[in-house]
Amino acid sequence: MSILTIALDTLDNPGDPDHAHGRAVAYDALHDGDSLDTLEARLEWMTDPTVSGTTYSAAYLSGYRAQITDWRAYDWAQRVATTHNAWETAR
Repeated sequence: MSILTIALDTLDNPGDPDHAHGRAVAYDALHDGDSLDTLEARLEWMTDPTVSGTTYSAAYLSGYRAQITDWRAYDWAQRVATTHNAWETAR
């Protein structure tokens, strides 16, 4: 990875339009049916300009990663709630 994750965290600025654009692109991809694993692979691809052929801004990559992280957290919370509800029903 060409931009370390810690560097992305340091440069994270949610007020930056590139950050919002990265989040929006990831959000649209999720709603178009792409899986979180696909988005993570795409993010890895985007972070290396020698592979992607394009240099994405740190804010864009940070926003894209933030959207993936939020969806992973949401996904996990939904699974925990579903498991708990099933356990409560079965008692």
